[in-house]
Amino acid sequence: MLYKKRTMPNELKGLLSLTRRLPASHEKQSEIQKELYQYKAGYEGEQEYDKYMTEFTPAYPHAILHDLYLKQNGFYFQIDSLLITPSEIVVTEVKNYSYKTVITSSPTQFIKVYPNGDRKVVRSPIVEVERKIHFLQQWLKSRNIDIPISGLIIFKHDNEIEFQNSEPEMKIAFTYEAPSYFRELNVQNEILKKQMIAKLSREMLQQHKEYTISPLTEKYGIDINDITPGVICPNCDRIGMQWAKKKWNCAHCQHSGQTEHQKAVEDWFLLIQPKMTNREFRYFTKIDNRHVARGLLAKTNLQVIGERKAAHYIFKKEFAAQ
Repeated sequence: MLYKKRTMPNELKGLLSLTRRLPASHEKQSEIQKELYQYKAGYEGEQEYDKYMTEFTPAYPHAILHDLYLKQNGFYFQIDSLLITPSEIVVTEVKNYSYKTVITSSPTQFIKVYPNGDRKVVRSPIVEVERKIHFLQQWLKSRNIDIPISGLIIFKHDNEIEFQNSEPEMKIAFTYEAPSYFRELNVQNEILKKQMIAKLSREMLQQHKEYTISPLTEKYGIDINDITPGVICPNCDRIGMQWAKKKWNCAHCQHSGQTEHQKAVEDWFLLIQPKMTNREFRYFTKIDNRHVARGLLAKTNLQVIGERKAAHYIFKKEFAAQ
């Protein structure tokens, strides 16, 4: 049973917003486009994996949770995908490298091979998975759960992989192979009953923290004045919707609606800073009336802190720091 679907990561949301609001001629656009390409490729690889996993429908009770973010002993750890079965748990790491990857053993190395022949050693996904398994074991132990945990590395179907010497002990497969791999699991020793799997999954959902990012203007050293303010039309993707007659109106395509400001609020938190005042909301949405602004802010997923001139808004939902 699927307990948690995957959603677009905040890094990708922020980069998409940044490309829309930053002038095309800005000196940071090239760097941002490269980052955007990598995050999009990674997310597409995860979505491809999720699509193939819909084929996995075993007769035994199970749980699937995508993009899980938990905390143990003061450390946060993110799991691309988690499968809970009665006899074991599998931690899956999904990778989508742009170029050919050579995997060596003794020691295990992942080497990216560029079209011109250049080679670069990249961080081993095996080490990443082993770290996540370690913290997940501790997380489960604190809840008196003792169950074997294994790891699986998944590559997108069009990635080229070459093994040298021998394959690593941790299983490496392509997205389309995942359902078959899971169907071949030896689920004999029932450690977790159906009710326990459901209870554990619900607790993971409860303990899951939405991953937040530092404002991207800070990350890339961009002056906040370089960010174009305004409400973006979801229909034609142009900036500049105007609030009139209790709705947002686009002069370019005639689209109208009442909630388009919510994306602008999200953009502010992703790009500028993790709080917003009424004045800043008016600046970023180009609204003149502070009473109208207060009413619109009240309809967003924000919590007001302080009173009068000292008041500012933050997200109601708790965000976790990396």
